[in-house]
Amino acid sequence: MTQSQKSPAGDQGSILGDTVFAIAHVLLIIAVFVYGVAALFRGNVLRFIVVTAGLVIYYFLVLHKAVLKEIDRKRRLKIEARPRRPQVGS
Repeated sequence: MTQSQKSPAGDQGSILGDTVFAIAHVLLIIAVFVYGVAALFRGNVLRFIVVTAGLVIYYFLVLHKAVLKEIDRKRRLKIEARPRRPQVGS
């Protein structure tokens, strides 16, 4: 069965799986950031820099394209949801 032939019930499982996957990754990213900040407070500046640089690289290599797509999708939904005013004088 191809992606376009899946039933709606299969889409719900996919959405749930995507959500769990996203939440797990956000929690891991937060944990890594907190680890870096804790290292900074303990005086290990080099470890903080390495962890922060790794997170920045991860963002641009993995997440940036998806974030831009999601922002564009939200904008399109917002524009489509606006009621259209009738044009005057046409």
